[in-house]
Amino acid sequence: MFDPVAFHVFGWPIRWYGITMALSLLVATYLGQRLLESRGRKGEYVWDGVLWAAVFGIIGARAVYVLTNLSDYTNFIDIFKTYEGGLSFHGALAFGLLGCWLYYRRTPLKLFEVMDAMAPGIAIGIMLVRFIGNFSNGDILGYKVSRDVVPWAMNFPFDEYHMTASDSAAIITRHPAEIYGGLVGLILLAITLFVWRKRYAPGTNMFAFIAGYSVVRSLIEEPFRNVPHFLVDFHNQAYGFGGITLTQWSSVIFIAIGVWGIIAVNRRAGAEAWDPPPPEPEPETERAKPKRARKPRAKKSPGDKKHKPFKK
Repeated sequence: MFDPVAFHVFGWPIRWYGITMALSLLVATYLGQRLLESRGRKGEYVWDGVLWAAVFGIIGARAVYVLTNLSDYTNFIDIFKTYEGGLSFHGALAFGLLGCWLYYRRTPLKLFEVMDAMAPGIAIGIMLVRFIGNFSNGDILGYKVSRDVVPWAMNFPFDEYHMTASDSAAIITRHPAEIYGGLVGLILLAITLFVWRKRYAPGTNMFAFIAGYSVVRSLIEEPFRNVPHFLVDFHNQAYGFGGITLTQWSSVIFIAIGVWGIIAVNRRAGAEAWDPPPPEPEPETERAKPKRARKPRAKKSPGDKKHKPFKK
């Protein structure tokens, strides 16, 4: 394992978790811009939109995580220590979408088009945060399990087990739930790239991401996390898995939303909705009418003059 702190700046610790969060935003935004521009959209707007998504997403991610783990936050100040980890992806997704909707309704881009293009980058972000940020923190606590049963079980010297153990240097092997979470991102990357290349109606990739994330995480990550169970409560100590968590129950709602969304957007529109928009008309300018050239006056000869009759 490596130290959760990457380096220090004027004595302030800079953690891998924060670095990977920032890097994830940059990767997702850059990739989203390129994918939008490949379909004739103005991708430069995503850089402003990602700021809205980041602010709303972080607030939502922390709020949902704290609400689902209230027993861990007896000290009110600990709620604001986001640098120690503890963010809910479902909360980030819901509040991030709200921030995007508030911004993109005032731009030429449509929310569904933006989210479709951002989905592969978000999947990469999940991989970066899980594989590096969470892995260094050891903050996704998996159930204890022996390497005789699970050969890939790992010892995380900075996790909660070691903080509460009498011997902080003890070898305590557990499910590497951080790696399972990173694999969720890898599977989602494959799904979202496949859907994007198929060129379905706008919104399909976003809803496929929502449903896919909820299904995959519920199957390969949540069963092995040491978190509270709801309604179905058990713990298999031999293999290190347990009952149904609140995240899994909430995933049922997100799966239903994802499936409904895929059906709805494809009934309303088809792949032709991705056709490049018509070019914007150039602003009309009033053209000055050319001045008529004056004809030169012909000089009259003295004989041409008419003599008025003489009056007495």
